[in-house]
Amino acid sequence: MSERRIVLVRHGRSAHVHEGWIDFEGFLQWRRAYEAAGIDPRDTPPRALRELALQAGVIVTSNVRRAVESAQALGSHKRVVPSSLLHELELTPPRLGRLRLPMIGWALAYGVRMLVRANKHVTLVEIERAMHAAQWLTQFDEELIIVVTHASFRSLLTKALEANGWRRDGPRPRARHWSAWALTYTR
Repeated sequence: MSERRIVLVRHGRSAHVHEGWIDFEGFLQWRRAYEAAGIDPRDTPPRALRELALQAGVIVTSNVRRAVESAQALGSHKRVVPSSLLHELELTPPRLGRLRLPMIGWALAYGVRMLVRANKHVTLVEIERAMHAAQWLTQFDEELIIVVTHASFRSLLTKALEANGWRRDGPRPRARHWSAWALTYTR
């Protein structure tokens, strides 16, 4: 029997930073700017993650700029394969009229909305995309694949991989930038 591993990495910190209070429309503007930005050049991946990336046969990434730059920071000598299959979920918080909140407030509003909807915040299209991404990733015939993606999509992709027989290595670690979740498949 042989084992294959997929390591799902959350991208580095965005170069776009916002401070202050904003309303819903301001949040949408922030989101567009966040999506367009690359990673903060001062934010580098942990050494252990860079060393792991050296062992990978391929680095696969979301086609969003901050994810591509994160993949390059992990191992620019490796083949980097971008894909729109791995981009983030649509993360729109509830409309709260003219209420202005700091970014943490908008994150909490989205989180509460997600809990109230009991995971109905994820559309069927996004679930199907995660399933398709899981199937696509298994087509790479590598012992170790690094996948650079986004926080919320990574959770959905993990579930899709588990549904296809992959098992999570240990408890789910944190969701911070550069965090890595490993899954194994035994043939």
